[in-house]
Amino acid sequence: MVACAAVLVLAAPGSHGFTVPTGAALYPNPPELSARAALMIDVETGTVLYERNADEAIPPASLTKVAGMYTVFEAVELGQAALNDTVEIPANAWARNMPPYSSLMFLGPGQEVTLEELLYGLAILSGNDAAVAVATHVSGGERQFVARMNHAMRRLGLEQTRFVEAAGLSAENTTTAREFTRFLYAYLQRRPDALTRFHALPEYSYPLEHNRTPDNGEPTITQANRNVLLREYDGADGIKTGYIPASRYNLAFTAARDGRRLLGVLLGVPGDNHIEGGRERARQAAALLDYGFDKFTNRQIGAPDLGHLTVWFGTAREVAVRADGHDVVTLPRGLLADLEGEVILPREHEAPLTSGTRIGELRYTVNGELLHVRSLYAAESVDRGSLPRVLWDHIRRFFGRLGTLFAEPPLLGHQLPVVD
Repeated sequence: MVACAAVLVLAAPGSHGFTVPTGAALYPNPPELSARAALMIDVETGTVLYERNADEAIPPASLTKVAGMYTVFEAVELGQAALNDTVEIPANAWARNMPPYSSLMFLGPGQEVTLEELLYGLAILSGNDAAVAVATHVSGGERQFVARMNHAMRRLGLEQTRFVEAAGLSAENTTTAREFTRFLYAYLQRRPDALTRFHALPEYSYPLEHNRTPDNGEPTITQANRNVLLREYDGADGIKTGYIPASRYNLAFTAARDGRRLLGVLLGVPGDNHIEGGRERARQAAALLDYGFDKFTNRQIGAPDLGHLTVWFGTAREVAVRADGHDVVTLPRGLLADLEGEVILPREHEAPLTSGTRIGELRYTVNGELLHVRSLYAAESVDRGSLPRVLWDHIRRFFGRLGTLFAEPPLLGHQLPVVD
């Protein structure tokens, strides 16, 4: 078991690899877990605080329903559905037609239910009946909806996350702890309200009076959210539980404390029954969260005055250099004093040079171990100069380099201040 940290440049959600480089020796001993696979990150910096078998393909079980919710929200954003749509419940989505031992919202014939209520049924009740009803309403059928889910995963760059049905019942649905964490990051970036609106709710009751028509009188059934963390861990506000025999007990979890948010996935937690398995996945998630909050801290890191870079053969002699905005680093508590930084930047560049071109980086290390990298960019564009300017610069550069023909390309090195 290894706990490592990696800092990634945060760009488009699909760019996250959550891979771990060389900084493992810096990090404190992690908790002992029995999950088959796990991964946890600090959301602000993208730092991987823990991973175990994170690339092993495992059925997500009902974590699948979060991918279904993501797909619904995409349809809503495209104007193809609305949360206040009244949904006709097809017979294959009635609770009595679901497989034995299904988790249910208890949908039935003749009920009046909105798409938003079905999302509560997915997020809180993990209703397999709700998954079928949502798929039919949004895409005309479960097969078409699943194809749309898979297309969304491909757009996010997820290669091992794929689905064959929408409820998570099948062992042929697959994901990995790394990929599902990447998906959850994208999900929360796109729908930051999803936690408070859906996933953090402790219970849900259905059907209510407005859901019933005069000819049906089903009783209201109140069910608790199966995510035990919501009731037992300070700051926990999501996300989803899952279980099928092929994967055992799964959990997508997140919590926020003191301005930091941690996000993670546990797959394959053992348990002889639902009570034991449910409590054990919550215990292991809580242990990871305690580890992340107690052993690590986030700090803003400074940058020097980066000045200007010499440009040859251009309409301008120099270009300003700017750093990206990823100026927060996650590191173990107690190592802040050992954090060092260096500017890696060539002294010159040739035109043309487009604004936003990556031309160097800021490297942050602790005891020689690379911890964080920030990219340096050209702050403006420089076009290719006229022929006389190009010829003159060739002459100037030739004579300027006569004494350094065999030298290594020069680099600028600066110690970087750290802002606590």
